[in-house]
Amino acid sequence: MTESSEATPERLDQRLERGAIDVDDVIEIARMLAVHLDAEHEAGRSDGAIVPARVELTQGHAPRLLEAKDENRAHKCYVAPESWDAEPTPRGDQFSMAAILYEALCGGRAFPGDDSMKIRVSVTTGSRVPLAARVPGLADAVDDVFAKALSLEPEERYPSCAAFADALVTAIERSRDGAPVLVQKPMSRPPSTRPPPMLDAWDDDEEPPIPWMKVTVGLILLAVIAALLALSGKQ
Repeated sequence: MTESSEATPERLDQRLERGAIDVDDVIEIARMLAVHLDAEHEAGRSDGAIVPARVELTQGHAPRLLEAKDENRAHKCYVAPESWDAEPTPRGDQFSMAAILYEALCGGRAFPGDDSMKIRVSVTTGSRVPLAARVPGLADAVDDVFAKALSLEPEERYPSCAAFADALVTAIERSRDGAPVLVQKPMSRPPSTRPPPMLDAWDDDEEPPIPWMKVTVGLILLAVIAALLALSGKQ
């Protein structure tokens, strides 16, 4: 970041309303989060509240992590699936860290959706747009790093947040070798101004809600088909 005597702090969630941030800033955020989270994990604690609103950016200064607030602990588009109905875990913190860095790199959430069902389906089906498709010049290796850190299975993620940050920085630097300047691809639509839905909006305990309307329509269609076959058999 360029030094400025009049630099004003800005939260990452506010900055992301204007789109993706500079790749160098993403690297700094990754390093900062890795140091904080690994220190927490080594002390036997999990953060459980890693969201863009806690990352403060100031031009000319390193990013810093703000104190967690109650509302930071329920933004489900950044929550690891194993923590939806359980206590946060170190691997879950890594998942949240990865979701934030993905969004910072491309300007769009890793798991989009404006309600709990859409986000849950997006997470559990892995329907995430590859970063290379959103950021020209970004190597597939970068997306491979995110695929590992955002894995549904905690044990398939990196052993530590520092390991994840190291792998990410290495992949980004290799992308620079092939494309000196990584230009952020404009988003097809402006970033959503709606805040991420909160976990307490979920009505279910473990499984996503059953789409009863679709089930009902399907049963009706099957009944109609069965009746038509019965009539044709009598003729």
